[in-house]
Amino acid sequence: MGFLDRLFGGRFTMPPPEETNLSASAIMKELRPVRLDPAQKKALESFAQALMAVVPEKEGARLVRRVMRRYSMGDDPASALTEGLLNDSRGQKLEHLVLLSVDWKGYDVFEYQVPYLVSATGLKEPYVYARNDFSSMPELLNDFDQWLSRSGKRYLHLDSGGDNYDGFIVNADRLEEITELAGRAGIKVSLENF
Repeated sequence: MGFLDRLFGGRFTMPPPEETNLSASAIMKELRPVRLDPAQKKALESFAQALMAVVPEKEGARLVRRVMRRYSMGDDPASALTEGLLNDSRGQKLEHLVLLSVDWKGYDVFEYQVPYLVSATGLKEPYVYARNDFSSMPELLNDFDQWLSRSGKRYLHLDSGGDNYDGFIVNADRLEEITELAGRAGIKVSLENF
C-alpha cells in the first residue's frame, strides 16, 4: 500500500473490510438467485443415470456428477446436461459417447461421431453413412433413427435451446419411460427434431 500512497500523493486510503459471521456456503447461497427444485433435481439425476447406463459405471458416475454440478450452479436442466457432457476435455469421452451434438452443417462431425455413438450403445452392426448433399441434417437424423429402429433402438432429440441438433440413443422398449423421466426433469425430448 505504501507505493500506492506515494503514487497518489497520500490520497489513497481505503477503509478496512467489514467482517461477517456468515460461512462461505451461506454467502454462496445468498449469491445464487435460483432456488433448486428438489423433485426436479432428483428427476434430472435419474435421467442422467438412465442415459449413462451404457457407459462403464465409474465413467457414468463421473458424468452424472458433472451434470448435477452444472445444475447446482444455476443452469437449467437441458443446459446442465449438454454443458456437463459436451463442454471441454472433461466431458464425455469419445469411446463412451452418449450425447451427440451437431450443427446444421455438421456432416463431418456426424460421420466421425456416429460410429462411436452406435458402438457405445452396444450395437455390433456399424452404421454406414453415405454423404448426400441434398439432405438436411434433420433428414439425416431421421434416416439414422429409422436405421436404429430396425435394431430395437431409437434416436431421441433433445431440446437444448441452442442451434445444434442434440440427441441420444435409447432402447425402443424404454422410450416412454425415458420421455416421461425427461419431462419430470424439465427437459424436452422427442422423436422429431426441434
